[in-house]
This record gives sequence, structure tokens and C-alpha cells, in this order.
Amino acid sequence: MYTILVASLNENMKLAKLIQNHLEAMKIQSEIINLVDLNIPLYDSFKETNDGIPSKILELSNTMKNATGYIIVAPEYNFSIPPVLTNVIAWLSRSGENFRELFTLKYVQLATHSGITGNDVCNAMRTQFSKLGAIVAPREILTTYDKHIEEGSLQRILTQFISISQK
Repeated sequence: MYTILVASLNENMKLAKLIQNHLEAMKIQSEIINLVDLNIPLYDSFKETNDGIPSKILELSNTMKNATGYIIVAPEYNFSIPPVLTNVIAWLSRSGENFRELFTLKYVQLATHSGITGNDVCNAMRTQFSKLGAIVAPREILTTYDKHIEEGSLQRILTQFISISQK
């Protein structure tokens, strides 16, 4: 089972559904989780001390522990990672004993639909997930309003990702 984490609505959700459809055609199970819909409060240590870890973060953590790998679909915000993704990662890193627990040696495929090139958000995500211990796939899924994903290219990227993550 692969977890598809989407850090946006609209075009990135469409991209996530396209990815999921390709996975289904490959007989690969996946689940889309829209991080926006989780409506997680902004992380701060006082909130954690007073209120604890939000139940939706604990549920997401359990889902992620059981996943073979993650596909992260996120737009580019000011040349970097969108706040909703950063916030969820902050909470997830506090949900267990080891802040890298959910990412160490997990396989991650990066994807974006961006208003510009998408290169900056993918570079930022690659750095963050690599530092958290994940094995990030070498190719990204990049789409923009002017550059749509080619079906053959998407298929090759997903096939490569499934191949490396199921070893």
C-alpha cells in the first residue's frame, strides 16, 4: 500500500488522482490523504504540551508506518514547500520517540503541479525528506499549466518507483 500525501487542493489533487489511477492500472494499492482536509493546527511546543498530538496526526502516523512508500504531491509556495506540508511534517516528527521514525528508509516519490517550473519545491522536498532519512526517487513528476505530464513518462517514473520501493 502506498500513501499519496497531497498538500493542496485543485491541480495537485488532480495530479494525485491521475497517479492513483496509474497505480490502480498497475494493480498497486494506494490511498490519497489530503493534508489540507486534515485541518491540523499550526505546530508549537505549547500546543503540544497543553493539547497533545492531534488525533488526526496519530492516525496519519499509523497509516504511514504501514505504507510501502509515500508519494508526496505538493505545489510550490514562494519557491519552496507549502506551509501545510511543513506543518504536518513538524507534527509527525513529534508523534513518536524518534523524529525520523516515519521517514527513515521509506521510499518517497516527489510530484508537483506548479505555477512555475516546480524545480524549487522538488529540490526543497528532496533535501528535507533525505535529511529525515528517506530514500527519494531520482525522478520527479513535474507538471505546470503549460507542461502537462506525458502518459508514457508518468508510467515509467511510477514503474521505476514501484520497482525500487518493493525490494
